Amino acid sequence: MRPTRPSLRRLVRNPAFWFVAVLTAMWPVLWLLPAEQVLALREWASTNLDNLRPWPAGHPVESLAVSVFVPQSTVWVWPFFALSVFAVVSALGARRAVAALALAHVGATGVTEALVWWRIEHGSLPATEAHVLDTGPSYVVVAALAVAIGRARPVWSRVVWLVMLLVAAPDLLSGIGDGEVSAVGHVLAFTAGLAVAGAHRLGLPPVARRAVLAAPPAPSGGPRR
Repeated sequence: MRPTRPSLRRLVRNPAFWFVAVLTAMWPVLWLLPAEQVLALREWASTNLDNLRPWPAGHPVESLAVSVFVPQSTVWVWPFFALSVFAVVSALGARRAVAALALAHVGATGVTEALVWWRIEHGSLPATEAHVLDTGPSYVVVAALAVAIGRARPVWSRVVWLVMLLVAAPDLLSGIGDGEVSAVGHVLAFTAGLAVAGAHRLGLPPVARRAVLAAPPAPSGGPRR
């Protein structure tokens, strides 16, 4: 039992474990809740222009945090794709992984919603686009897959993440030619993930590879005991 406890502690301390666990738990929750309550949750958590307005008119931080855990479709699929976050934590460390993926999520959301605002202001989108449902973990997962494809260990596992991304790509990029918001966001999230992977490979801050402490040299004269 002793070797199991440290492993269990490491697992529980890993943010990837909690990300996958919450996404997995949301599957039965969204299935069991009445349809009107699920809709109300998605409307409240949506990262649309209406909710991203500054307080008290909106609730930007809450919607950005909660929307990641409220998929809109194929709820059962996302925990499997979210396993890529383990590879990101292994490569970058827990804090850097959380910071990088959170920034990818916030950045992709911010840019796409800014584009929605601009298009509404210039008449190329109806004003109702400010209130659309926009939830799900896809920006985080796409960024994580990009980092995993570039930095996962063992190296052969990168092929697994690449195949998973290629399988999901048609859905993720649906509507990209028409400037569909989520498709543009997926491209941005993937680009952010590639940037993080590249910076880590090159040893650039703030995601430089963690230094490995060299073992102290053995004292001369051989062992004393």
